[in-house]
Amino acid sequence: MATLADRCAACAIEHYHRELPSNTGGKPQTGREWTVYAAIVACRRGDKEGRDAGGGGCSGRESDLWVVACGTGSKCTSVRSTVSTLPSVQTTQDEEHCSKGSKQRAHKRKRPVDLADGTICQCYNGLVLKDSHAETLARRGLVACLWEEIEESLRRIATPVPNEDVNAQTKTDETRQLLEVRPPSEGDAIGSTTFRLKRNISLHMYVSDSPCGDSAIYDIRRNATQQSAAEASKEGDVEVNFTGAKLILGGDQERSSVSPILPNAKSQSTITLGREDAQRLGALRIKSSRSNIPPKLRTTSMSCSDKLVRWGVFGMQGSLLSSYIPEPICLTSIYVSRDPRSVDGGSCGGQLVALERALHTRIESALKLQPSLGLRPPTVAVVDQAFDCSKSASECRYLEAQTNERVRKRQKSEDGNAVACGDGRRSAKKESACGMSMNWHQEIAESDAKKSTEITIGATGLKRGKKPKTPPDVLRSASRLCRFNFLDRAQRCKSYKRSIQPEDCHPSISQAEKASSYGQFKQRWGCTTEKERFQGPLNEWVRSGKDDDFMMPSATSFKIV
Repeated sequence: MATLADRCAACAIEHYHRELPSNTGGKPQTGREWTVYAAIVACRRGDKEGRDAGGGGCSGRESDLWVVACGTGSKCTSVRSTVSTLPSVQTTQDEEHCSKGSKQRAHKRKRPVDLADGTICQCYNGLVLKDSHAETLARRGLVACLWEEIEESLRRIATPVPNEDVNAQTKTDETRQLLEVRPPSEGDAIGSTTFRLKRNISLHMYVSDSPCGDSAIYDIRRNATQQSAAEASKEGDVEVNFTGAKLILGGDQERSSVSPILPNAKSQSTITLGREDAQRLGALRIKSSRSNIPPKLRTTSMSCSDKLVRWGVFGMQGSLLSSYIPEPICLTSIYVSRDPRSVDGGSCGGQLVALERALHTRIESALKLQPSLGLRPPTVAVVDQAFDCSKSASECRYLEAQTNERVRKRQKSEDGNAVACGDGRRSAKKESACGMSMNWHQEIAESDAKKSTEITIGATGLKRGKKPKTPPDVLRSASRLCRFNFLDRAQRCKSYKRSIQPEDCHPSISQAEKASSYGQFKQRWGCTTEKERFQGPLNEWVRSGKDDDFMMPSATSFKIV
């Protein structure tokens, strides 16, 4: 009988092939590119008992599995480097000196209803997706799905339609809705409406490769000649997989071969990164990038392993959603496809040992410092289901090609035939990372898969398409998963909440309306995570500072016509 891990992995991989379109250019080219795929799978029990004693598993016979959100990608970007290439107001004004035909084409371009060009420029930071790794896109897809459910629920309560049942649900909601109204509890404002994850639903994440950072540090075999990991260990043909993510050095750590990056705006201290000769285990890291790039061009996104630890402690809903979903929504389990190169018994252990160390153990340690949360760390497992376009599968194909080429050359040499210099090297060429990212999430209104899938460019954090030439073009190029669009959702929900709940019962609503930036809105809305809560394994966490903040327009609608 298939385990829950196998079923979740099979569900996620099947969804990739069935729902994500193959003719749009977002998927990696076979034999030339690889990508990382991550999906959040929901499991709904058929009975009403809710979560079992095992902490949210779906071992019941009548459990139902479906993908809530998924994403592909392995790239990230620096917000400042992308924003510096975007058109400014001056660029738009230069159109006055263009030819008559250019003016006519510019006039035909669609314009935003309520945002001037200068205002859009001040929002550029919020329009860029900083992190396009698969795990992050899948999580942001889940956030978008939750926002949509909350907005629809608040809309039904705030603006009831005659003869419409407030509790009525669309066909999609009836079987796939994740949230339910949370019963009032002590400390809640009078008349407040909050939500929680349904008690008979648990969330699981499938990833095609070990998440970047600490989870990716494990022993692998150097070549494909050994038929088993035991043979590789016996022959000593083992090395440690290099994560590429840059180590964050604290004050008490050795600082050899380090490079400074952006200062942390919260503490006004310089964060240093280190390149390790021997990789340190259990440390926080910034996502991988070249070591010689200027500090202003370096990404400040934390590694996926570290983000999974944070989500396991504070929940995946994020700051803005926490005012509507006060209980953390955490993953019950994390499943990763087996790396065929993994070797057990070495200095760092195999793939499963690394996952347990980097995720389960670190989350467990962080939760012990905050027992009031009452959460459990997710279980981790390695599954045999393979994702053919994964990085590990690509690396394995390259090793096999190299081995076959060496064998072929040796046979020719033994036969007395001369081997031309460079002969056959093209057959062992490494595949490159796919530059495109795809994201998909379930929607209340049913639509075809092509419309539900969005393609973005990982290096820019914007949607694929023509290079934006004006600020309105940039606004249309923004991903639906960017912070700007999530702020749009938050403001619309705030408007509904204000009509439902009197202002004196929820003073944070009026406080949030006085905010002038995204950061201020989160603070005054009362949903930011205090720095003091980043303890233990999260102690050196790099928080977004003023450099990543953006202006919050006073308009409540950012729709483009």
